[in-house]
Amino acid sequence: MRVLTGILLGGILVAASPAWADDDASDLRALKARLKQLEQRMDSQARKQEVQASKADAQIATKAPSAFDPCVSGKLCYKGVSLTFGGWIDLTGIYRSRNLASDTGSVFNFIPFPQSKNYNTGEQRFSARQTRFSVLAEADATANTHIAGFGEIDFEGAAQTANSVATNSYNPRLRQASIEIDRTDLGLHVLAGQTWSLNAPSKAGIDPRVAETPGVIDFELVPGFLGARQPGVRVWQDIGPEFKLAVSAENPQTSFFGGNTPLVGTPAAGPQGVLNPNLLVNLTGPGGSFFNNANNVSLNHIPDITVKAAWDPRLGPYRLHVEGWAEYRDFYDRFNFANHDVNTVSFGGHLSAEIVPKTLDVQASASYGALGRFTATPFPDVTVRQDGSMQPLPITAFLVGTVWHTTPSLDLYAYAGLEKTKATFSDVGTVPFGYGNPLYNNLGCNTENSPAATCNGNTSEVRQYTAGFYDTIFKGTYGTIKAGAQYSYTQRFAFSGVGGAPRSDDHIVMTQIRYYPF
Repeated sequence: MRVLTGILLGGILVAASPAWADDDASDLRALKARLKQLEQRMDSQARKQEVQASKADAQIATKAPSAFDPCVSGKLCYKGVSLTFGGWIDLTGIYRSRNLASDTGSVFNFIPFPQSKNYNTGEQRFSARQTRFSVLAEADATANTHIAGFGEIDFEGAAQTANSVATNSYNPRLRQASIEIDRTDLGLHVLAGQTWSLNAPSKAGIDPRVAETPGVIDFELVPGFLGARQPGVRVWQDIGPEFKLAVSAENPQTSFFGGNTPLVGTPAAGPQGVLNPNLLVNLTGPGGSFFNNANNVSLNHIPDITVKAAWDPRLGPYRLHVEGWAEYRDFYDRFNFANHDVNTVSFGGHLSAEIVPKTLDVQASASYGALGRFTATPFPDVTVRQDGSMQPLPITAFLVGTVWHTTPSLDLYAYAGLEKTKATFSDVGTVPFGYGNPLYNNLGCNTENSPAATCNGNTSEVRQYTAGFYDTIFKGTYGTIKAGAQYSYTQRFAFSGVGGAPRSDDHIVMTQIRYYPF
C-alpha cells in the first residue's frame, strides 16, 4: 500500500513540477495536505481488508468439514454438482421345466398344475431387459445440508405394443426417482419420490436407494423377500452412530381376491359370476388418465404407513445389521351404497452379518401380516365375502441366504425361502367364497385338458431352494465384466378342496453376463 502511495505521489509531483515554478509555498503545502489525506484513506482501507480476510480465515478454520467432494476421481462435476453414473448392460438366458410364458422374472403363483398343457412344455428364451441405467446427482447446499437426486430405469416395461416377434422393443420403466435432503448437524434425513419401500431390507442403516436383495439372476428374486418400489415420503433420524429410526407414508394399492375370482393383479384362476355386481374394489383408468386402460387401480384413501428401526453395532472387523419394522395398511371397497374399511398391522425383521470378514456373508428375514402385494409369489392381500366386506390374508414369509467370496473374483451363493397363507373364508355354503375354501373344485387339477372350472387350486405355499455363482471375468479402468449361473427348485402347494390338494414344481436354470461400464 505504501509503495502504491509513493508511486502516486511521484506521479503527481512530476505532473505538477511545471506549475511549482510559478506557484507560491502555500499552494505546495495544500497539495501535500491532500496527498496526506489520500494516504490515510488508503491505509484505513487496507486495514479493513486485513480484518475481513482474518475473519474469513477464522470461519474456514472453524467450519465443520463436509464429507462431500464433488470432484473426486470417477465423477463428473457440473457447477458444484457431482454426477455418478451406474448400471449395466445385461443378457440373461432362461430355461424353465414348466412354461410360465414369463421373461426374466418367474411368477411362482403361475407354476401350472398337470391340468395345463404348460405343465408338460419347457420354456427357453434370452432377454436383455435387465439392462439398467442410473444417475446420482449430489451437492452441498450449505456446510451441513447435503442434497441428492437419484434416478434409475430398466427395460422390464411391457406396454401393449411390446412383443418378442420382430424388434423386441420393450419400453423403459421407471424404477426409482427421488430427492433426498440430509442435515448432517441434526442427523436428520428427508426423502420424497419413488424408491424401495421402507419394509424392504437394507444392508446398512436406512438406505432408500439400495435394498439387500438376494444376489440371484431371477428378477422375482426368492420367495420370502418382501419388496416394492413406490412413491412416498420418508423421514429418518440418526440416534447416535449406530441406531436409526424411520417412518414413511407410501402409495397404497390392494390385490383383491373376490370369491374365487381374481380382481387386481392376482394370478390365481377361477370362474366369473360369483361377485355381487354392487361391489366396487377397483377402477380401470380411462384414456388420458395416464394409466394403462388395460390395468386396474384399487380403491385406496389412506397411505401405507411404515415405521422401521435399524441398528448397526460396531463389532471390530465384523459387520452386523439388524432391523425391525411395522406397517399399517387400510383396505377399502364400496358395496350396496356404502364404503367399507378394514385395517391391519404387519411386522417383520431382517439380519445381515459377516461371519468371516470379507469372506462369508449371511442374511435372514421374517415377516407376518397382510403383505400379499409385497411377496414374490405373489399372494392377494384380502379376500371379499359375499356381503362385500373384506378379510385380510395373513402371509408368513421366511428367507435365509449366504454368499461365500471364495476368491477376489468368484462368489458362490445359496438361498432358501417360503411364503404361505392360511385358508380365509367366512362361511361354507352352496356357493363357496373366500380363499382356500374346502368346497372349491380341484377334481381336474391332475388331468390335462380338464375344464378350467375343475381346478380352482388356491395357492397355500411356495417354497424355493436356489444356488449359483458369479465370476468377475475382466476388471479395470474400462469397467467390469461378470458372468454367472443359477439353478432353483420351486414348489407350489394348493389348499385342499373337492378332489384333493394339488401341487406343482419347476426347475429353473438361468445364466447371465453383464458389463458394468461405470
